[in-house]
Amino acid sequence: MSSLLIRDAAILTLDRDDRFIERGDIEVVDGRIAAVHAATGPTRDGARVAGRVIDGRNLLAAPGLVNAHTHSPGALLAGTMDTESHPAFMWLNQADTSGRTPHEVYISAMLNAAQMLLAGVTTAIDHFPAQNFGPEDIAAATRAYEDSGMRMVLAVRIFDDTFGDIFPRDTKLPPDLERELARVAPLPPKPLAQTRELTEDAIARYHAPARRLSVFPAPTNPVRCTDALLEMSRDIAARFDVGIHTHLLESKVQTRLAQERHGCTMVQHLERLGMLSPKLSCAHTIWIDDPDIERLARHGVVVVHNPESNLKLGTGIAPIVRMVAAGVTVALGSDGNVTNDNQQLHEAMRLAACLGRVVEPDRRRWVTARQALAMATRGGAAAAQLDDIGRIEAGCRADLVLYDLSRPEWTPVNDPVRQMVFSETGASVHTVVVDGRIVVEAGRITAFDADAVIAEAKPMLAAIRERNRDLYAFARRMCDLFP
Repeated sequence: MSSLLIRDAAILTLDRDDRFIERGDIEVVDGRIAAVHAATGPTRDGARVAGRVIDGRNLLAAPGLVNAHTHSPGALLAGTMDTESHPAFMWLNQADTSGRTPHEVYISAMLNAAQMLLAGVTTAIDHFPAQNFGPEDIAAATRAYEDSGMRMVLAVRIFDDTFGDIFPRDTKLPPDLERELARVAPLPPKPLAQTRELTEDAIARYHAPARRLSVFPAPTNPVRCTDALLEMSRDIAARFDVGIHTHLLESKVQTRLAQERHGCTMVQHLERLGMLSPKLSCAHTIWIDDPDIERLARHGVVVVHNPESNLKLGTGIAPIVRMVAAGVTVALGSDGNVTNDNQQLHEAMRLAACLGRVVEPDRRRWVTARQALAMATRGGAAAAQLDDIGRIEAGCRADLVLYDLSRPEWTPVNDPVRQMVFSETGASVHTVVVDGRIVVEAGRITAFDADAVIAEAKPMLAAIRERNRDLYAFARRMCDLFP
């Protein structure tokens, strides 16, 4: 039996009673929270003798954050994009992420995990990857998740149709570019039977939430998938009792493609296919109207808001104020480093609270700091299909973050929720606990050798670009079609 006692900490529980304990203890036994109580309460003297005690004086304990949408292959790509359009970003991203070795997959996933852990993220959904991949790539990613110490969801990113949303609408490709497209074949779909086998095998081999890893079928985007693949994902999720993760309506062109193909909105079409349920989480969800918002709310679908990447790509601002008012469960994501350049979920929280205020005149409808924090905790837990994370209370998994209250942004502590959202950047993260195990201590990762990962990661992108130089040159030419 392993045990941990965090003693004399300020505790932001986010529990069912929404308690803030100015000074208290958290007892952890075998990876779960056994008790939470005020330091002056009657149960203090009955606390267990722990194998490890953390002095929580001058620390604030909060639930670990949940990054409900990231892409670990993008971990090497910070600083590679600026003013590119969404289609241009997609082509360049394919060139930078294709043809990786399993070891490169592993190092990229570990680098992504390092960024998240140091910023207080204990659980993430990795929409992995986009290009062709095989069992060896999945094995490399899952090994990275295990070694990182994080709680992870591998969302197996699948498709079986064309990426029509990133081709020019009214411009025919020049003949030489058509020939080059056929030669480099950047996005060839697998046969549906092969995709089913790969996805089901990944779930059968690796899905083990009790051991910190879940596996979901994850269509890359419904406009890039046939109904057969979407229905397959629905059926796999039901059979294995897992979630489904996807992009949804990230760009305006995707709304038009859905209408042309199905004669209705994409949300309506997903409803017809029986896809809308609490098992489904949808990243971005920008181009959506009020009737579809009501559909998402009625079916319990989780929307994953990615405000930073949406702004950087200029794809739009998701109507989160209207979603919250309608009762939609909202989670938060960083997206990948290629479109956001960091994995700081605190920045996403701040933007989630502030973005809608400029278009909503009624301040009573504004997203509050408390609601934004709930998106990064309880909302993310819903997307990950985990009902025992995102709060500090007895019986929950011990995924905790301790923030250093001696830092300027916490001086003085006026309101812990507001300062967590509006003041904190992730720089105050002192200690991170996942499943009762300390994985970050005094601001340094202890779960693995992060310095060694960083050293290996530094030359990787240059090597990948050299290997993929033909694909990269093709991607650059495709970008020229989207000025």
